[in-house]
Amino acid sequence: MITSIFALCFAAAAQPILLDGEFTEWPATVSGAGSPSHVYLQMILPSPVNLQGLDNPMTLAIDWDNNKQTGNKVGTLAGTDLEVLFSPGGRGGVKVRRSCDSGRKSWDTVKLVFSPTVASDRFEFRFPRTLQLDDSAITAQEDMPWQLAWDEGGSVRGTATVTSELPDVTPVPGPELIASTKNSTRVMTWNLEKGNLIKQREVVTRVFMAIRPDIVLVQEILDGQTADDLEDVLEDAMPDTKWTAMLSPRSGNIKSAIATRLRAKPIASFNKLKRRGESHGHVRAVGMTITVPGVGNVLAVSAHLKCCGIAGGPEDLKRIGEVMAIRRAIKTAAESVNYKGLIIGGDLNLVGGLLPLQMLIAQGEGLIADTDTLGDLLVVEALQSDGQGVQTWQEDGQSYTPGRLDYLMVTESLLKPVNAFVLDTDDLTLQSLEKLGLQADDTTHASDHLPVVVDLTPTK
Repeated sequence: MITSIFALCFAAAAQPILLDGEFTEWPATVSGAGSPSHVYLQMILPSPVNLQGLDNPMTLAIDWDNNKQTGNKVGTLAGTDLEVLFSPGGRGGVKVRRSCDSGRKSWDTVKLVFSPTVASDRFEFRFPRTLQLDDSAITAQEDMPWQLAWDEGGSVRGTATVTSELPDVTPVPGPELIASTKNSTRVMTWNLEKGNLIKQREVVTRVFMAIRPDIVLVQEILDGQTADDLEDVLEDAMPDTKWTAMLSPRSGNIKSAIATRLRAKPIASFNKLKRRGESHGHVRAVGMTITVPGVGNVLAVSAHLKCCGIAGGPEDLKRIGEVMAIRRAIKTAAESVNYKGLIIGGDLNLVGGLLPLQMLIAQGEGLIADTDTLGDLLVVEALQSDGQGVQTWQEDGQSYTPGRLDYLMVTESLLKPVNAFVLDTDDLTLQSLEKLGLQADDTTHASDHLPVVVDLTPTK
């Protein structure tokens, strides 16, 4: 049972709010903020929950225009203009509705985004300051009454004081965003939904051409698609290069892949990788030894963990088992090769809890070398093209809101991230798109996942 919830009050802060689930921009006593274009909420709950996987749904009602004569009465809140329904009907996801309209609609109808989308006791939300509801628009007033209710019969109310004192984030121009760093190795991870490597080949080729990676980690290579197919697409995108690609064992009808235009060798410890006690099915992970300029031999891993579920559920437990198998394979590989660095990337499907990620990076420096300081792997932090968040998966009309599913991790003592970004072509200006040879809907057509890119330089 939920015994206490959050207070919503808007206040000024020194910098824009980034939807990264880190809360570094939020002073301890502040639980709301606003900019000229957006409204931000911070929710603090008594215990961690998966908002999109609740057994007992929660509803947030907001009187957006602070007018009791508009909207409906929801619970005890008169004038409700917007309801946000977390796990409606116990089916998971998020829906929204205008209170005077009984129809539930997708979160994207009001451009709702929140972080983190894993289990947490703290969340940050972003809404446009002006909502488009059906045929009318409604703008947040200085004071916005709200109420949060849950199915056990409890509720809490308050009033949010809205300001617009925060600056809006200034997006980085596309060419500047994508420009590679001198003397660096560019690594890219991308889940190419349901075999779109081939199904959306023209679009995928354009994106590869714009990014020009040195190492590519790919997930959801469809059964029947080959390493040669991936090499062909990359060489079409960059005709001046020669690529080597390898695939993981099949699990279901999809595989993971890794490709590079650097010198590379396969790693036997990833062949037929299984969880302990698993008699069938394989972990969708593949490894490759890659000689990185200025560094030496680096072990690179492309992984695709089990999808779906909530924290502590069977899917989350399977992800943990897959992580343990990947760590064993890395350790085995390092027994025969003197590695100078480690790169792990892919679709970790973190929709339950963060434990699989925490286990994957824990003392990761020691996975490839004997060292006195068993430091964790560094999780690369990359923002979307508009500079507002870290979401790597998004699809309008889905039950679930955008979230961070795709990650890159490196041995920080040997590899330094100097530039990182999540590419969403829909965020780029027409001028930027023309210079990069891209179209606004390229990443949307290519996949429901976005490419995550980092430039790495030697630390020594």
